[in-house]
Amino acid sequence: MSRSKVSPGTKTVKSRPSTARKSSTARKASTARKTTASRAPATRMTAGETVSSGVGPRQKRTISAVGFFAEMTLKMTQSPSIKAIYDGRLDEGFREVLMVAVAYQNQAPYCNWGHRTWASLAGVSDEELGKIEELDFDGLDPKVAVAVTYVRALVSSEWQDAPLDLRQQMHEHFTWKEIEDIELVARTMDVGNRAGNTWDAMLSRLQGQPRGDSDLLSEIFFTYLFLCILPNRLRKVSRLTDVSVLGAAQKLAGHVQRFNRLQAPTGDK
Repeated sequence: MSRSKVSPGTKTVKSRPSTARKSSTARKASTARKTTASRAPATRMTAGETVSSGVGPRQKRTISAVGFFAEMTLKMTQSPSIKAIYDGRLDEGFREVLMVAVAYQNQAPYCNWGHRTWASLAGVSDEELGKIEELDFDGLDPKVAVAVTYVRALVSSEWQDAPLDLRQQMHEHFTWKEIEDIELVARTMDVGNRAGNTWDAMLSRLQGQPRGDSDLLSEIFFTYLFLCILPNRLRKVSRLTDVSVLGAAQKLAGHVQRFNRLQAPTGDK
């Protein structure tokens, strides 16, 4: 199999570690971190390389309206970096691959569909996306494999930390600044995923199966937000893929049905 067309495509940027990075480094010696690192299995890659997994079970996590506003306030302070990332500081295909991986980890079908579409438009094949979702890195760029595993490990640990050996591999492949950008992309996607999952929780409530990790007021808020955003997203997909808005909506509905049907109850395959 040929190597992946997906490439991080980032420029090497010399950057000094931030205070938060230094604090994170200082915590490496803690017992909890050692325990996490010791139990992380290894996933085979190409050319005999390995990447520590540390990826926990996929979970359909939600978010409260209060938590969402707190995250959005933080994102406003990070908007220059987010803009720079979308302006090309990270390769488009690599950025979208990270988002697809995070959405899959969060069992977020709407975001998964949207960013699969953007990734495809950036030249990433469905086969590659499937491998990335299943953590099957045979034939893929090792840098992409490490980054995908890293963001999914962070998400599954609810942003506590990634295994030590996985973090070391990230530093072998990326600069501090590149890692910050990768984490920012993943964190932004995580918030969007959880918002979409809270809308899903409203649908479950209407079916008589309310979720214990969600509240009605948050579900009402995200239902309103989702219904405001969805038409614009469908129009964008319609314009970029040369299908009708109705056709895009049908594709989304079909993807959501398949996604929910194929999700394993626990863990990654």
